[in-house]
Amino acid sequence: MKTKIINSSGFSILMAIGTTWVLLILVTSLAISYIRESRLSRYSYDEVIASTAAEGEFEYAMLKVRNHRDGFQDTTFSGELDGNLLDLSTPRSVWLHSQYQISAASTAQIFTLSGQQHLIVPLFVGTGTILSGFSKNPNYETGVDNTRGLNISGISGLSWAITAMSGSESIAITGVGDIGDTTLWKIRVKAIQCYDENGILGLHPTDLDSLGNCTGVYSDSQSWETVAYSYDVTESISLFLSTKIDPYFIIYNADNMAHDITFSSTTPFALPTLILRATASKWESSQVFQFVEDKGKYYDALKYGVYNTGP
Repeated sequence: MKTKIINSSGFSILMAIGTTWVLLILVTSLAISYIRESRLSRYSYDEVIASTAAEGEFEYAMLKVRNHRDGFQDTTFSGELDGNLLDLSTPRSVWLHSQYQISAASTAQIFTLSGQQHLIVPLFVGTGTILSGFSKNPNYETGVDNTRGLNISGISGLSWAITAMSGSESIAITGVGDIGDTTLWKIRVKAIQCYDENGILGLHPTDLDSLGNCTGVYSDSQSWETVAYSYDVTESISLFLSTKIDPYFIIYNADNMAHDITFSSTTPFALPTLILRATASKWESSQVFQFVEDKGKYYDALKYGVYNTGP
């Protein structure tokens, strides 16, 4: 009889231990599932927050690009005006870091120009009023700063032109070979001569800005005619860039061999390729928006200008 009692007690103990283990496994599994789902939910929330922040940075940066000229650059991060504007302040946004960078200009660059190809580089950069730190005004601005201290090497034997606007007329400075900031090069300038009915010269403008007609040179009772002509002057790259509007460097590689063309300057020039990168991260989640634009396709019309490169 005692033996039966001992066996019954042992069986009960084993059942209790087994039940406890089953419940422990069940509870542990539920706890693990809950923690896993909670973690996945947090990851998903962090991804949404990071994606929203990166997209906000990207759209704001695109607005600035849209509202400024080629070569406009800007970077934002926490601590300056735009960074504070785009930072999220909710409790769940703790440890969120976001920023954007617009890369569109340089003072030192090497371009590889393949055979039978053009290279067109704007010799100016779009400007923007500083708001705070490195941040610039997003409002529409058309201001530019022309490049200064320009030197270009690696173009020995190649003809080039720098075309720009002088008043309402287009003008170009041309040459062959490497470019120094103070070296003199040739400009083909347009002008007019005004003759009265007796063939007497009445007006002889000597610069492009004076190009126009002969109105006001003679009295209304006299007839007159206009004779347009052109002539060459020499001017340095430095003077040309300091007095002209929207200058573009244009070169064509007629060789089959590629040329590495080195640009250097004391103030920036615009790059033909714009890169905009917006990033945001929160804990393990990270989002990146990147936009790359080759502006060369917009400059193609400049390739078809007629520039004097003769002796």
